Amino acid sequence: MGTLLAVAASPSVQRLSTSSIAGTLLTLSAVVMLVAAFGCLGSKLFSRYVVYYAVQSVALAFAAGVVAYNFGSAQIWALAFITLAIKGIAIPLATRRLLIQRLDLRRDVALSTGLSTSLIIGALLTGFAFLVIEPQDLPKGVVASSAVPLGTALVLLGGLAMVVRRHTVAQLIGWLITENGVFLGGITLVSSFPLIVEAGIFLDLVAATLIMIVFVSGITRRLAEATASRLRELRG
Repeated sequence: MGTLLAVAASPSVQRLSTSSIAGTLLTLSAVVMLVAAFGCLGSKLFSRYVVYYAVQSVALAFAAGVVAYNFGSAQIWALAFITLAIKGIAIPLATRRLLIQRLDLRRDVALSTGLSTSLIIGALLTGFAFLVIEPQDLPKGVVASSAVPLGTALVLLGGLAMVVRRHTVAQLIGWLITENGVFLGGITLVSSFPLIVEAGIFLDLVAATLIMIVFVSGITRRLAEATASRLRELRG
């Protein structure tokens, strides 16, 4: 704990406080990511799912760039560019071309709850994240006090999307939103945790995402009507 407090008191972390420009930009990026997650919950169009995820990933790359500039780290800069290239560009394009256009997916009708109910539950989960998640090891005013709950809210919203959406592709987007929330929390606390751990987890999740995209893109057009409940019926 003493080490964390010493790190939090360093000039680099103080420049990431909520009152600083860098801290404000980081928090704003997290808010944009949260709004994009709510956009996914409030839409039934597959094309919008991909757009909202792309916006969220670009905001995440920007947040990583803010942290990289603040700490002057070439490694974090590289991670920011990788995030933009893979999560902000490559995955949305691959999802749109291999899944949405190839399978002619338009409107998601496989919903377990209404859109209004999903948004209300999402708002409650966001409030829960801010009430429960309090980084006690960081002094008051450090940007993590707002970015960490926002990242936790993204994880919860991504999980909610996977629950209320029964279509396989929609659940994939929810899983990607969850991963973005984990990554946001990781770069926010990059001064306290080894970058190599977060980078390793990030690359593993990206690899798993690409595998899932390739796998799903090889399924026939009947996937357009497939839901998680129907896929479970195929088990012997």
